[in-house]
Amino acid sequence: MKKFYFISFAILSVLFTIFLTDFFLSNTFLKNNHCYDYESNQYYYELKKNCKGKYRFKNSFPLVKIYTDENGLRVGKKKILKNPNKPNIFIFGDSFTYGVGIEFEKTYAGLLALNLPNYNIYNFAVGSYSPSVHFYKLKKALEKNLIPKKVIIFLDLTDVIDEATRWNYNFSNNTVSLSNNFVYKNNLEEKNDFKKQNFKILTNLASYINYNIRFLKNKIKTEINNEYKIKTSIQGNFTYTNVNKLDKRFWKENSFEQGLKKISIIFDKINDLAKIHNFETNLVIYPWAETLEFGQNVFNWSNFAKSICNDKCQTIDLIPDFIDYKNQNKFWSSDLYFINDEHFNEKGAELVYKTLIKKINFN
Repeated sequence: MKKFYFISFAILSVLFTIFLTDFFLSNTFLKNNHCYDYESNQYYYELKKNCKGKYRFKNSFPLVKIYTDENGLRVGKKKILKNPNKPNIFIFGDSFTYGVGIEFEKTYAGLLALNLPNYNIYNFAVGSYSPSVHFYKLKKALEKNLIPKKVIIFLDLTDVIDEATRWNYNFSNNTVSLSNNFVYKNNLEEKNDFKKQNFKILTNLASYINYNIRFLKNKIKTEINNEYKIKTSIQGNFTYTNVNKLDKRFWKENSFEQGLKKISIIFDKINDLAKIHNFETNLVIYPWAETLEFGQNVFNWSNFAKSICNDKCQTIDLIPDFIDYKNQNKFWSSDLYFINDEHFNEKGAELVYKTLIKKINFN
């Protein structure tokens, strides 16, 4: 009996020490907020300037280091100084282009910055941004006399619902705002989450173990049973789902058509700026895993991109290159995407980069 009490006391002592150490480190050495600024404006957000932080997109995602420059743009740990004598490339996009779950140097924007030394690369991408915000950011840069030679805009499937329900552009006073302050409130709740804020080591360890177990299970299922499960989504399933069957909780009446219309209007405005300031615009589209698995027979995203670009800009369609990879690789989904998520992992980002280098003239 004494042995039982001793072992129980020892186990409790070890657990208490672990929790106490985690609590101490989480509030001292590991106390490092992400670089998103949600507090200065309840109806808008961007990245903090000259920030050094860490960010986990989801519990199952890796924790990555985040650095921003004096413009509030994501950069690598070793900042590449801008040279006023070099031409500028502006990159716009959302969480895919921001590169959630990936160190900057391994994102496709980071790979462009590292491998195009003759250009200054400005990556304006932030999670859940959409064309209205891209247009706003582009105008702000032009007003500061920061002129690009090339603009690369990554149009994401979420942009349709984001334009319909999330972002509003006011053309009368040239401002952009969120339709509500949900993001602000959600951030406050996360900051007040006792477990996440005070037990970072255990939370990160659990996330790491969970991710790798899921990754291994997916590999085993694919290898042994020749089966895999592709995550479907509310935001991106419209390429293979009829509009009248989209989830009405998120897609309100006519919101799909409204989102498409707003995207087209914003791109007309961007193309007007390109003509005035003499820069080249490249519109890039890429597939989610579900796009590759279920296709785009209901709504052709590729054709839509070509229609809004028309002859005023260049459309870069990465979908055929991803289809080629899928046809040649059994583990294509786990090769290119985070498990049970639509975002690219390092290998997926690398494929985007290599395809861009082939399709855009950077000479």
